[in-house]
Amino acid sequence: MSSTTAEATAITHDLFGQEVAHLRVEYQAKRQRSDAFPPAGRPIVDMELVSGDIPAVRIWYQDGTQLGQYVRFFDIRGTLCDDILRLERPLPAVKGHYERGCLAEQWECLDGHVIRSLDQCPSHPTEPEADFEDVSDLVFKLPLIDVDSSKHFTKKGKYKSEIENLLKCQGSACPGTALPPHLVHLLGASADGQLVFEKLSTRGPTLARFSSLETYKRWNLDIVDALSCLHSLGIVHRDLRIDNCLFTPEGSRLVVCDLESRWGQRAAAEIACDGGVDDSGWTARSDIHDIGNCIKCMVYANAPITNQVEWPVPEPLQSVVVACMRTSPDDRPTLLELRRMVEEISVGGR
Repeated sequence: MSSTTAEATAITHDLFGQEVAHLRVEYQAKRQRSDAFPPAGRPIVDMELVSGDIPAVRIWYQDGTQLGQYVRFFDIRGTLCDDILRLERPLPAVKGHYERGCLAEQWECLDGHVIRSLDQCPSHPTEPEADFEDVSDLVFKLPLIDVDSSKHFTKKGKYKSEIENLLKCQGSACPGTALPPHLVHLLGASADGQLVFEKLSTRGPTLARFSSLETYKRWNLDIVDALSCLHSLGIVHRDLRIDNCLFTPEGSRLVVCDLESRWGQRAAAEIACDGGVDDSGWTARSDIHDIGNCIKCMVYANAPITNQVEWPVPEPLQSVVVACMRTSPDDRPTLLELRRMVEEISVGGR
């Protein structure tokens, strides 16, 4: 590489990193200005997304009273309600329970700016009953590991599908060989029946340390490799998000974890909010949609509060995000097409 080319590459890297740093600072400033969500806003007791003709976000705030305050925001684009959910405007100074935006059969004004006072606060959602399975028979067959907290992390096995999927991805053997090395590797079981894995870093202490296009390109190829293995085995992840990605300490490798293949965040448009495990509409293309959110979280070194928060990322990553998050599953790239898109990203040019 000539000195001129090397200098141009260094400048490009620096500009990309500066843009990432600017986006992170801008987002944190929004968080600090918005009183709808912590840290500037009051603590949230519960938050629920509601589907329907007009999607809504329900929030139960803690405000020093026994009931707290209940607020329902209708997700109507271009309104004050929408601005609040996108962290662009503050909450109105209204006491008691209220909702933003109104339905046609209740109000003449449909612009999302009307406040309707409510007589009572709905109870916030209760935790669903745990549907955990007895996995002791599968755990008993795993090799016993003498756990070293400096090398291992452990978790309770909740579903048979997780152990079965882990074993499929490492040649049906434990510890076996992880195929590829970008999927979490099951080593065995601890004396108290926990699943044992290699100790890796979570997104919290990792993402803020990196801001280069080269790193994001490598991480995205790692995700593509992980999903390619899963999908080839007939496994849809269903919950691909940044909190289910682990990293080696130096950030050279991303590892996808949580292979339960059951419950997810239901971010893709085709997934029903109220469906069960088998009838919610998850497909392999739903996993591809969720790669877009992972890229956003990498760049912002954070996770979004609501789906309405706009998180544009620098090009060429924005083009990848847009392709992954297209509304129609058929319009999204296949994993092979996505791999080619990512491979074509030049870390020496924009």
